[in-house]
Amino acid sequence: MAGVPNEFYFMGLGGLGVSLAGFAGLISALDRTPEGHSAVAAWRIRNIVMGGFGVTFAGFGTVALYTVTSEDLTLTVRLASLLLAALTLAPIPWESRPGPAWPDERHRWRAIWATVAVAVAELANVALGSLGYLQVLFLLHLSGTASIFTRTIRDVARDASSRR
Repeated sequence: MAGVPNEFYFMGLGGLGVSLAGFAGLISALDRTPEGHSAVAAWRIRNIVMGGFGVTFAGFGTVALYTVTSEDLTLTVRLASLLLAALTLAPIPWESRPGPAWPDERHRWRAIWATVAVAVAELANVALGSLGYLQVLFLLHLSGTASIFTRTIRDVARDASSRR
């Protein structure tokens, strides 16, 4: 019984997801500035952690699905793509509603449309069943979480340098 092709890719991305979630927790714990406890900061940390764990769950889940589907690669890819789409769309109802985490309505709608576009790309692979496309989708999914993480680090570093 062989593993899913490119198994280490999915396991590696799963590990990156856990790392992002852990670093987000550290940022939250160590940031003592008033901005570190704002609605925007809370939204960012929550989304980094949930996105990181989502990638981890989907990456490890892809490997497990391959075994559960009796090593049917196309079915595994389709189910993993559906799982990614569900993880992408699930937070929209509560994470994208108007409020203090979204001071700019244009940014909120841009984020909603970007999230929906990623989910549509993920759902397209449910029909295609392409392993290579699934790997690109994992990178796309992880890039959203990584971009929030990068903006958080940038803002924390900027706030720290402005206090000097």
